Amino acid sequence: MKPFSRFAMLVLLIGCFADVQAQDSAGERGARVARAIDQRFEKIDIHGRSVVDALIDLGSRAGITITVDEQAIELLPWGRDTRLSDLRIENATLREALKEILGYIGMEYAERGGEIVVRASGPLERINRRATWEDLELLRRCNTTEYSPDAFAEFRLQYRISSKVDAPALLSGQLAKAGRGTVAQMLEVAAGSLGWTWFPNKDHLVIMTNQAQIAHRLARRFTYRYSNMPLSHILADLAKRANVALNLEPGMMRKLPPSIAQSSNLVLQQASIRQALEILCAETGLKYSMERDGLSVGLAEDASDASVGGAARRSPYVCKISVPSKDGSFAYEFLVRESELPDDILEYRRQIVEATIEKMRAEMAPDGSIRTGSADGP
Repeated sequence: MKPFSRFAMLVLLIGCFADVQAQDSAGERGARVARAIDQRFEKIDIHGRSVVDALIDLGSRAGITITVDEQAIELLPWGRDTRLSDLRIENATLREALKEILGYIGMEYAERGGEIVVRASGPLERINRRATWEDLELLRRCNTTEYSPDAFAEFRLQYRISSKVDAPALLSGQLAKAGRGTVAQMLEVAAGSLGWTWFPNKDHLVIMTNQAQIAHRLARRFTYRYSNMPLSHILADLAKRANVALNLEPGMMRKLPPSIAQSSNLVLQQASIRQALEILCAETGLKYSMERDGLSVGLAEDASDASVGGAARRSPYVCKISVPSKDGSFAYEFLVRESELPDDILEYRRQIVEATIEKMRAEMAPDGSIRTGSADGP
């Protein structure tokens, strides 16, 4: 074997050994966390301590690190100064203790990198402001009350859904199909299947569409300082601040001038994410829309060949308007593009389409009493 080949083989072996060590280390950290969360404590007393300090101390007693997400802690009534009232937990595992403690403040935990990370639950995050103790108490009720139609009737609901659909009936229908669980779990499944979401608001639960929730999040205000950054990176950061998924039109950046796609700027003081997006779109020839599954960004319909390096793009036709002539002998027909309809009409159209599809599925379901032929005969 040549000297160079021996050296290359040695480097390869060292690399493989390092990978194995890294995997073993990650496995050991995961095993340590698993042992820790199943560790049983005879007594846990919390007397007026801050949430962060109480959780850090609990992790220290269990021999692992517990960290609290900074954005999550700011959603609590007093931010980092939020304190837990007197609480005693006896003969419980760390897993059970965390569930009870976090249940009072609308949070949850996950294992990440060999430690426990405490983060905001979905409903708490969707409030989109600092929660009140009234919000947290209502959320705790949702998380601890087993669902039944009678139990659910005890909760007050506010539907922020188009009045042209029977929102209570639609939600009741989905809840009947959702199986079993707490009120919070059932709402996640039922509302999610309709393209809706929910969160506590003082003494009632708000039910709204995903698009409305995204619009709600885009109202968050920040200070932005982007200098000579790729446009895709700016868009990704704005979506992260809003905590929404970002869907970019395939090939979009290649159709923009390099000076825009590769080196964009945006400086704003305490502006909403929506304002930041609108300024970016006005300066770059892009457009954005709020979809059921997140924020979509693409080329503006009236973008010229010179600005995007390609053909002008138009949104699809989604409906037709027929206007009869005065004598009734013929009718005028107008095709309407998606971009020409307001958001509430588009949402109403989507709900009608989904409801119709569900009816079609029910009517087209296989009928066991009907026998069909096969390739080998009847």
